[in-house]
Amino acid sequence: MELRGLVHLHLATKVSSASHAGTADSTAPATRERFERAVVAAVILGASIVLTATAPVDGDFWWSDSPRHALNGAFIKDFVAAMPWHDPKAWAINYYLQYPSLTILVYPPLFYVVEAAAYGLFGVSQMVAQATVGLFTLLLGMAAYGVARLSFPRWSALGASLLVIGGPQAAFWARQVMLDIPAYAALVTGVFFFIRYLHEEKPRYLYMSVFATLAAVYIKINTVFIVPVLAVVLLAVEGRKAFDHHHSVAGILGLLGLVPIVLLTVGFGEANMQSVAGRPSDLPMASVAAWLFYAEAMPQYLGYGALALGLSGLVLVGLRRVQPLEPWLAGLLVGWLGFGYIFFSAMGVREPRHGLMIAFPLVLFALLALHRFLPTRLAQTTAVTLGAGTFVYSLVFSSPPVVRGYRAVADYVAQHAPRDGVVMFSGYRDGNFVFDLRTHEDRRDISTIRADKLLLRIAVERERGIGQADLNEEQIAASLRDFGVSLIIVQPGFWEDLREMARFSAVLRSPEFERVVQFDITGSVDHTDQSIEIYKPTYAVNQGRRTLRLEMPIIGDTFRGTVGSH
Repeated sequence: MELRGLVHLHLATKVSSASHAGTADSTAPATRERFERAVVAAVILGASIVLTATAPVDGDFWWSDSPRHALNGAFIKDFVAAMPWHDPKAWAINYYLQYPSLTILVYPPLFYVVEAAAYGLFGVSQMVAQATVGLFTLLLGMAAYGVARLSFPRWSALGASLLVIGGPQAAFWARQVMLDIPAYAALVTGVFFFIRYLHEEKPRYLYMSVFATLAAVYIKINTVFIVPVLAVVLLAVEGRKAFDHHHSVAGILGLLGLVPIVLLTVGFGEANMQSVAGRPSDLPMASVAAWLFYAEAMPQYLGYGALALGLSGLVLVGLRRVQPLEPWLAGLLVGWLGFGYIFFSAMGVREPRHGLMIAFPLVLFALLALHRFLPTRLAQTTAVTLGAGTFVYSLVFSSPPVVRGYRAVADYVAQHAPRDGVVMFSGYRDGNFVFDLRTHEDRRDISTIRADKLLLRIAVERERGIGQADLNEEQIAASLRDFGVSLIIVQPGFWEDLREMARFSAVLRSPEFERVVQFDITGSVDHTDQSIEIYKPTYAVNQGRRTLRLEMPIIGDTFRGTVGSH
């Protein structure tokens, strides 16, 4: 109850402590207030638009997961349009066999639902998928501003917002169709409503916090780390009151809301479990390097200047010089940073993007340091300058790579594949090709078979283990005939160190096939796929519906369905 009293004391004395919160905001005329709010909204909106406008949007995906996230939204859209309620499982399997780059069961579905709604309005394209990420970037900027504004003056909060969405890693992944920024946005939104609830004791904010936090988990599971942090803070602030009606109802709703995602993870989340366990090449959990990984990545989230300020603010928290932050809010931020760091460091697969959301507390600690060391106006000016400067730096120097050429490959296949045709793809960027082909609404009749799915047994990555079908060249050629494959799209040399893939390449060099065209694959970074070749059979292709059976080790199941005539 002592912490609750401190909250009320803070609110009661907020006006008198305006030297910390910015006197100009409280005395400005209503017109100036509206103007300043409009400026903030315009800046955050403009920053989000700029990030989207500078992202790859023409089928030029670089990161291999990006086209899969884009395709998952198309699956949701097509499922709703088809309404296959008589046998949804069979429909979904046949859809996967037609577009075999889906990961809809591997990841939570919420982002894809939003993406599907956007596709329904504007059509399926990388531009629309990227714009959907842009909406979440805008939400992240507004939520970050909202959290900062609860304790700091307007322009300092704006600086914090620009720092959050404009840090090098955030600006990079905001320009890829990935789940990191959408999940981050929902998480910060949940924290914003949680703080509002503790400030104002209005139950609606508590329920909105639960809803937003669940949304974050249903976008990316690892955001669940924030749940125990919020629960501990709620107990510390509310005391026995934490078990009253609204808290109990919110807690029950939250736990029930987690049940489906737990079942989904247990049933289909083998890839996520492998991420926790790690790969043979990952740093051992017991190593010092593993536990320093995200500490070394921190400059990628904030830049060195903001990081230095953030660490200074953390020292101030340790010295209990936390004003204008409430003590419990400072504790929440420390818990967010500390528990989040342990949570992500304990996972086997470590990538800088995974730690993005644990850097948020350091942004507020940076504001704390500025307002403790500088006069209010200078602190605000410094915060805005730091945020804007970091944003511009990231815009210029943290541009995501692009890999070009797969759009042209898909265009060629859409133009030359026979009606209800089956094509085969063999290469690293199957996701690029399959998604780019799906964007051709007039060629929804084409089915794609992945050579690696047919000839190999692999879950996610080669280094996690691989099995081979043990087919000789005659059997591989017979399979191509049996499935009525009319075009074969090949990355030369792809996995030819494997016996089955070498035999597959030998079949293509036989008299039964001829190369008809080659496309150059270009990009802004080094990539192994320098070209794509397209082959066609020299024999008459026998088209028709064929039964296809694929082992799916990623989910521990086998898919059986049909390809061919639709």
